[in-house]
Amino acid sequence: MSLGFVLVAVAMGAAALPAVRRRVTPWSAVLGLIAYGLVAVAAFRDADWLAGPLLPAGFLLAALALSGAGRGWAGVLRGGASVVLGLLPVPWFLAAPVRPARGLPLRRRIVPVLTGVALSAVLVAVFGALFASADAVFAEAVARVFSVRDLLGAGALPLRILLFGLFAAATASAVLVGLRPVAEPEGPGTRPAVSRGLWVLPLVALDLLFGVFVAMQLTVLFGTSRWLVSATGLTYAQYARSGFFQLAVVSVFVLAIVAVASGTLRLRGRERWLMAGLLGPLCALTMVVLVSALHRLDLYVGAYGFTRLRASVEAAIWWLGAVFALVLVAGAVRLVRRRAARWLPRTMVAMTGVALLAFAAWNPDLRVAETQIAVRGPDRIDHRYLGGLGAEAVPVLDRLPEPVRSCVLRTVVERNELASPDPWNGWNLARERAREVLARHPVRASSDCRTP
Repeated sequence: MSLGFVLVAVAMGAAALPAVRRRVTPWSAVLGLIAYGLVAVAAFRDADWLAGPLLPAGFLLAALALSGAGRGWAGVLRGGASVVLGLLPVPWFLAAPVRPARGLPLRRRIVPVLTGVALSAVLVAVFGALFASADAVFAEAVARVFSVRDLLGAGALPLRILLFGLFAAATASAVLVGLRPVAEPEGPGTRPAVSRGLWVLPLVALDLLFGVFVAMQLTVLFGTSRWLVSATGLTYAQYARSGFFQLAVVSVFVLAIVAVASGTLRLRGRERWLMAGLLGPLCALTMVVLVSALHRLDLYVGAYGFTRLRASVEAAIWWLGAVFALVLVAGAVRLVRRRAARWLPRTMVAMTGVALLAFAAWNPDLRVAETQIAVRGPDRIDHRYLGGLGAEAVPVLDRLPEPVRSCVLRTVVERNELASPDPWNGWNLARERAREVLARHPVRASSDCRTP
């Protein structure tokens, strides 16, 4: 994770901007800014598990901004995948300026061959990766042939040419998408007319079930720890583990039910109000279920501290809560003006991008180190787990007493390659600050590193 990713993204955006400059809208501008914000995380955060997924997320948001789509869910999906799908006609797009005349064999021979080569590379890469993950012998052979460590040395020309070709093709596809934006599907669509009893009874049953569950959860949310232990026979940590993931899955299922019920059924007159009267309470009760899940997770974090997984899941719960809030607002607006909720898909995509940026700004690796040290104490911390954190955690780990400090930081330095400086295009703010801390307080060469 470094400045190089940001520079490449800026170059790609500069190449695609002339194609979309005349039709930039507030929506595309906002999505484009969020996309560059997600890519810029690579220059400020060192943890690959955090910044790595944000790069494709930024790529998808940038594709959506280029495509001009997003007024409906189908447009969001097609717009996000537009640059990837645009790779197929890129050879025809690039061959157009050099084609001598229409009807000559260049288009019929050379361009199909180039397309076939590109498709072959994609298919071989996908199925080769699957075979490599399925068989250790094949994986070892592939590792010897395509040794990234060797390619990154003095003879890195093949890998550099490959990466340049991939980014050049992606840039050409982005320009093509900018010249030919994705068309939004038009027309009322074909929603089936379903008997009222087919959806009213299941939704009423779900509302009643959720109401009973939420009523029981209120005693847990506002009860004391002594009451919880006496009522369930479980400790706080055991109770938190007992149903957290189930509650999170329930909320996802409810979101799918709301999408199917409100987006695929044809409703008339009072049926719209009836549907809203059933889905609205279901969404509100699901938000209480999410509060219960968040409460369970907070109990567990209070006992054992954050990990990367727990931090990610807590962020996902907050995101689900925001999604349900948007759905409730869209449902209320839709009752007044039927087409007024067309802003929901793009708003949800933009909110997701902002949520990812907020999670990166929260600095999860640093929070993990803080809570692990605060809850467990220097004598009970997991040296191996803390040593696998990114460079962001170094300022917190530097506060540990010796010899624990040197034991943990030695692993962090080795895994994040902090002993040697980065090249100019490999600059990263988190690694730079970590090196400053280590320069003021060097790691001891020998320490007793017995894991408690």
